[in-house]
Amino acid sequence: MNNNSDTVISSDKKDLSSIFKKYIVSCILLVILTLIVSWIAYQRVQIQIIMGPGWDTYAFLANALEFAGKSIGYAEFDRPPFMSFITSLFFRSGNIHESTIFYVDGGFFVLGVIGLYLFLKLRFDSIQSFTGALLFASSPVVLSWLGVGYTDLASVALSIWALYFLVLSVEKSPWFYYLAFPVAMMAFLTRYTAGLILFPMILYIVISRKYLSHFKKMIGGIILSIVVLTPFLILNQQNFGSAFSPFLGFFAGSETSGAESIAFEPNPFYYIINLPSYISQKGDLSSILIYLIISIVLIGILIYFYNIFKEKLMKRKVKGHVSQILNVTRTSTKLKVILFLILLLVFLGTFNRVSYITSEIIFLLLGYSIFTLLKDTNRKIEIDLLFLTWFMTYFIFHSVFPVKVDRYFITMAPAFVFFVILGLSEISSKLKLRIKNVNLTSWALSLIIIFLILSSAVSYLHAMPQTEDYIVRDSKLAAQWFQKYDPDYENKLIYSDGWPALSWYLGTEVKPMPVFKDFKAFNHELQKYGVDYYITLYGDRNLTAYDQVGQSGTVSIFKKNPEKFDNKSQMLYIGKNWQNYLDDVLGFRAYVINGRSREYGSKIYDNKIMNEALFLDDYSMDELKKYDTLFLYNFAWHNQSKAENLIIDYAKSGGTVVIDLSGNLDGIYYGLDNGIFLDMLVQRKSIKAQPEIWINPDIESSNVSFSPFLSDGATWYGANYEPFRENKIENIVTADGKTLIGIQKVGKGRIIWIGYNLVWHAFITENKDEKKLIEDLVLAR
Repeated sequence: MNNNSDTVISSDKKDLSSIFKKYIVSCILLVILTLIVSWIAYQRVQIQIIMGPGWDTYAFLANALEFAGKSIGYAEFDRPPFMSFITSLFFRSGNIHESTIFYVDGGFFVLGVIGLYLFLKLRFDSIQSFTGALLFASSPVVLSWLGVGYTDLASVALSIWALYFLVLSVEKSPWFYYLAFPVAMMAFLTRYTAGLILFPMILYIVISRKYLSHFKKMIGGIILSIVVLTPFLILNQQNFGSAFSPFLGFFAGSETSGAESIAFEPNPFYYIINLPSYISQKGDLSSILIYLIISIVLIGILIYFYNIFKEKLMKRKVKGHVSQILNVTRTSTKLKVILFLILLLVFLGTFNRVSYITSEIIFLLLGYSIFTLLKDTNRKIEIDLLFLTWFMTYFIFHSVFPVKVDRYFITMAPAFVFFVILGLSEISSKLKLRIKNVNLTSWALSLIIIFLILSSAVSYLHAMPQTEDYIVRDSKLAAQWFQKYDPDYENKLIYSDGWPALSWYLGTEVKPMPVFKDFKAFNHELQKYGVDYYITLYGDRNLTAYDQVGQSGTVSIFKKNPEKFDNKSQMLYIGKNWQNYLDDVLGFRAYVINGRSREYGSKIYDNKIMNEALFLDDYSMDELKKYDTLFLYNFAWHNQSKAENLIIDYAKSGGTVVIDLSGNLDGIYYGLDNGIFLDMLVQRKSIKAQPEIWINPDIESSNVSFSPFLSDGATWYGANYEPFRENKIENIVTADGKTLIGIQKVGKGRIIWIGYNLVWHAFITENKDEKKLIEDLVLAR
């Protein structure tokens, strides 16, 4: 009896110990983690309240006001809506303040860290998961953008939960699909590049091999995600005239602020080179932490693969060549290894040489081939590959994308942390020092890292500036002064290069001043639309037709003086892109009016009207005849035949049509590659960097030096034209016999055909000869 009693007591103790380790320790660490990261978030938000909003924050605030039904007339609906939508819920209660979005951002951060802790616990023990979550929370790049009101951390937090729910769907219950897909959609609507988590999701679903048995639940989750998306599609339709218009920018690149758009960095290994700065920057122990983390990752990966080799060796009990250990002697395994090597070589050989989407697909296939080789190991290879694909998906995208800023590493940070903790776990398993089944090595290493990262985080927060940003300060003061200077300012057309901040503080829409290289462009742009006031952060712009009426720190306020306006002819442009630089190429000798902006007035010419104005056949002949010249590039039509007839009739009546179909080569509806337009065969073709140029000797600008035709060092492409039927073009300029500029006479007027995106080439290369050539031909009468 006593022996049995002792056995029962011993068993109970083991059960209690197991419960304590599995639940009590885990819960205690979760509470501690929540308290620590909540404190970090609060401190960081307080610093941001002092500093003021970031550039993009004002746009998200304005959108939140719009969603709350408290519009100020200014909004940027092309930005992801979910962050603003959540903020608007607080605005509805009357709590309208800049700090609201800071706290919302901080809340997402806390949720993201908690989610990462729970996610890591599916693979590691509690203390290691705790360490990983804190490592993410204390990263300098995370702390830099925490509480700013940008979408980076919020989208990453939602991505963490989406992938966590996906793993739970496979490992626990397929009902979690009803959370995984809707939360993934929320992440996408928070920041469109979060849609890239579709790649790791697809790989994990495939390698989990439960997609058939879970099919109905997966479809249910996808339907719920569409339900989440639908209200925002309706919103887009109302604001843009197209439900999917704002999403299209995702395929072209990444969202950047005005200040970051100049951060061109061609080096694809930018984020690897700068990795140490993402681990730690401040504090006396920062260098120790950096070396420790990098060492853990490298040593841990070596041990990881060593253990896999050892496991396979133990299973097969084989001594000899590696091929025997890995069972490569089997034909099926040989094929798997060959496929893996081919995909690896293709990926390495094409990385940064093909589109990011191509590299993503290649790596997805590579990840699957790795799974086929390692799936019989006693490891959670599925989760390991999920995090590897997560990291590589964003590494590929942001490395290929030419604009690189440090905050984009936030998308890679959770996956990077995973591999740090994987290394820590592997090292701890080798250095076995246990007391009562507790791995003291794991706890010791984790506590050392925790001490270092918390020390680094505190030092970083302490070193952050505790003063108001000068742009925020001066914009506030300028807005206050301006409201008193012109009480009727809400009915005036105002331009500014700091439009987000001034729109917020003035409570009305301030139009963005485009970025120009040539100072003459600022005068030209303001006069073209009769702008009433120009508020600039950059001091004197040599504005000949505007008088300075106010100054607040770095912000200057200019008022129009109509008596000094230049009298220039007006020309019409229908399409997208040329409105940003066509005036420059024409030497600012004419006002190129963008679509129906003159008809509606620049103040109310919003995105929806702008998109509707892209359709050429929506214009009447009377509208077109108000202008001597019509420019067409990257435009649209409802009926191609009607659009073509409109061009012909306009030219016959004496008008000049300047058309370049280089902007209409791609797309489902307006893609003209290998198509016919105005009896012209249009094809997308390349051009040599140094082609043989021929210029008609009868024109004045016959002595022109052309810049090399290269696009970021690669091949230059554009539209090539071949006359069809009786259509005839008189070539004015050719490159290797291909039309660069040609003139087709139609009735009293003419059509000037421009090939190979020459207008953009002249502008981007800043070639004065090319600009003068185009200017003289277009403006000749």
